[in-house]
Amino acid sequence: MSPNKMSMSLIIPVSLMLFSFFFGAGNFIFPPILGQNAGDSMLPAIIGFCISGVGLPLTGVIAMALNRSDNPESMANPVHPYYAKAVIIICSLTIGPFFAIPRTAAVSFDTGILAFIPAGYESIALAVYSFLFFVLTYVLSVNPSKLLDHIGKVLTPMLLTCLAILIACVIFKPMGEIQPSVGEFATIPFFKGFVEGYNTMDLLASLLFGAAAINAIEGRGILDHKILTKVCIYSGIIAASFLMVIYGALTYMGATSVALFGMMENGGQLLNLITIHYMSWGGKIILALIIFFACLTTSIGVTSSVSGYFNIVFKEKIQYERYVAAICAFSFVVSNVGLSNIIKISIPVLCMLYPITIVLVLLNLGNGIFKRDPKIYRPAMTFTTIFAIIDSLRTLGLTSEGLNTMLSQYIPLYSIGFGWVAPCIAGILVGFVWKALTSK
Repeated sequence: MSPNKMSMSLIIPVSLMLFSFFFGAGNFIFPPILGQNAGDSMLPAIIGFCISGVGLPLTGVIAMALNRSDNPESMANPVHPYYAKAVIIICSLTIGPFFAIPRTAAVSFDTGILAFIPAGYESIALAVYSFLFFVLTYVLSVNPSKLLDHIGKVLTPMLLTCLAILIACVIFKPMGEIQPSVGEFATIPFFKGFVEGYNTMDLLASLLFGAAAINAIEGRGILDHKILTKVCIYSGIIAASFLMVIYGALTYMGATSVALFGMMENGGQLLNLITIHYMSWGGKIILALIIFFACLTTSIGVTSSVSGYFNIVFKEKIQYERYVAAICAFSFVVSNVGLSNIIKISIPVLCMLYPITIVLVLLNLGNGIFKRDPKIYRPAMTFTTIFAIIDSLRTLGLTSEGLNTMLSQYIPLYSIGFGWVAPCIAGILVGFVWKALTSK
């Protein structure tokens, strides 16, 4: 195929690639819990969730394509190279050993193994399981093979087939009536759903993996920059459509489950019960095996990518294998706090990182306007970072009531966790004024 032409035979494979990038085994545990809590407000909630959990990650890849660089640090370099390095390192640790990698072990345990463990032995079983899980992750990360790629290509369709069967069962034979929404889902369902989309961590991953996606697209014969960007956009729309359908269906599944199972602590346990309800134990075993391998491939992929990034950043002062070993060991320790606790601990970090990453992506998407000008980037990112940190501290309960009251009065959207929006806009305006005053 000519590198200057597009066709569906090119766009479809890229779409499937992007889909597999952003639909990991852990992603399908959040929409069911969203559905349980959102209840009759699930439509605005899932719209918010899809914007942050689907739309923004795909725009992150597009921003990387527009930026014409395979280095994720280039997104934030106009602020300062040290700032850029710090942001990407923190993102890498977040989607790596701090949260995302341990979550793969916790998700596969809660969804596939927990139901078979006698009461009182859950902690010991999790420790043994996660140890073996990360030993296998280490071995396959330092010795990658084509077998892993083939397994991934088989597992994704199998996982989606199982989910399709479950979704069909829910549609034709619902578990119960949809219940009223609870908590903030009753008052601000869209914004609450938007914040819940942070849990996917896909936007953070888009910066680190965007380069890999661009390289893969170029490897398919696309040499022209404009064509590459168009392929990213068209493929992204298709991938996003699939993701939104799946997330919507999973949300509906969770919304109909409350009457039968009550409110559950995490999506892994809920999907476990739903699978047994509709498919009995035979279907449960099949799903458990698929999720195990899907989580394993995700763990290996992220471990390898993060280790490779650190190996480059620190100029190969430490061997790649040692990064892999350290990440696996740390992830083993974190995974043993349990899936629910991992999710709870990650929320303040994500509340800080997501606003920063969102603004970086938007600034790079608006390159025609902002032109990667440090005079615009620096005040915008400074104000955003300050209020993102404040929002994070607020989720931890570390801000005073007086400060919260004052900021709620003077900063729009602060009370619902979006206190960074107005300061970001103000920073951009300050940047334009600064640019105008200093231009010759």
